[in-house]
Amino acid sequence: MSHRDAGEVTTQGQVSATGSSGVSRRRYLQTSALLGTTVGLTGCLGGSEDTLTVGFVLPFTGVYSLLGESIVNGFEQYLDEQGGEIGGQEVETISRDTEADTNAGVSATRELLVESRSDVLVGPVSSAVATAMMQTVENESSAIWLNANAGDYRLVQDGCLPYHFRTSFNDWQTSAPLAPWVYENVADNVFLAYADYAFGQNSKRFFGEAFEEAGGEVVGEVGVPLGTDDFSPYLGEIENSGAEAVYSFFAGSDAVNYVTQFHEFGLDRTMTQTGSGFLLSEDTLPAQGQAALGKFSLLHYTPTDQSERNQEFAQSYADTHDTRPNVYACQGYDSAQAFAMAIEDAGSSDPDDLAGSLNGAEIDSPRGSFRFHPKTNDPVQNMYVREVVEGSDGPENRVVDTLEDIDLPTWGCSID
Repeated sequence: MSHRDAGEVTTQGQVSATGSSGVSRRRYLQTSALLGTTVGLTGCLGGSEDTLTVGFVLPFTGVYSLLGESIVNGFEQYLDEQGGEIGGQEVETISRDTEADTNAGVSATRELLVESRSDVLVGPVSSAVATAMMQTVENESSAIWLNANAGDYRLVQDGCLPYHFRTSFNDWQTSAPLAPWVYENVADNVFLAYADYAFGQNSKRFFGEAFEEAGGEVVGEVGVPLGTDDFSPYLGEIENSGAEAVYSFFAGSDAVNYVTQFHEFGLDRTMTQTGSGFLLSEDTLPAQGQAALGKFSLLHYTPTDQSERNQEFAQSYADTHDTRPNVYACQGYDSAQAFAMAIEDAGSSDPDDLAGSLNGAEIDSPRGSFRFHPKTNDPVQNMYVREVVEGSDGPENRVVDTLEDIDLPTWGCSID
């Protein structure tokens, strides 16, 4: 049964709890919230000595709702594995919908920190929302922040917050390390095509700089507006460039449209398509179908990885949700692991103690090697070069190379 089927995510801050009292306790809290009788529960919704409060600041409506739901699913899977408790304490979760909007994100953050007295924030998805949240998190200094998706490097460069821990990735990580691999294994010249907004712009810049540093040539680039349906003008530019390979950043429906039209144009026959892992993800592959075959991407998690740790995680997730976990579910799962590790190590929920416990810590992640950088709290992790191949249930990503323990830029941040 999916998280949404269980009725535990709403767009207006529904409360759920997991603990020794099981489903009946969770449903009691939900029913009370729906009836507007949460006043009598305020003592256990935040600040109780025997209760930990998790604040999900995520999109539960709009185009990113699947990502938000997947992060919650992953987080709650880990809680379920622990019997609903962390460090012997019951865990309650409160969800607030950011709507992928900066104003809504700031309001949700303030409410979760001030009114709900959350011990940890989990989210958001959008880097714009994360940037807007920074000042509130810094001003309140009352909880650690496990950033389960937003990847803009400027959160480190401009923020450098001791309470901010990225359990996901940054946009340098999902682009630059692929460049020398492409130069050595695919082509010595490349064309850059990208979604024309901050994350896409950062990704193409980081890849292009690293590709030229490796000795390759960038022969051209084109930015494409978000939500483009017809890629033909941009594919014409790519075709006319004479490049042997293409590096792209697109995600979601843009990735589906781009990859399918790239194939329909016949560009597969003359050049090799590479990109950030979001170009060819578990969420887009079913719609991309055969058009995705033979294309390469880079990401920090692949559900088909055969490690024992990942197979246990992936099977448990599939048993619950009837689908493979995506990268967002893994990021949610590791957010829960990080929170549990910090609570158990610190022996308290004081944010300074929790931040001290997590700084430089390692996590036993389904993704493989993972630790927090001691200067930035960004993830130091393996990155996987994947090729889309025909699997037993259709196209799937298969790891063809592992880039281990890659050094990260610190962008002037020094937390330790």
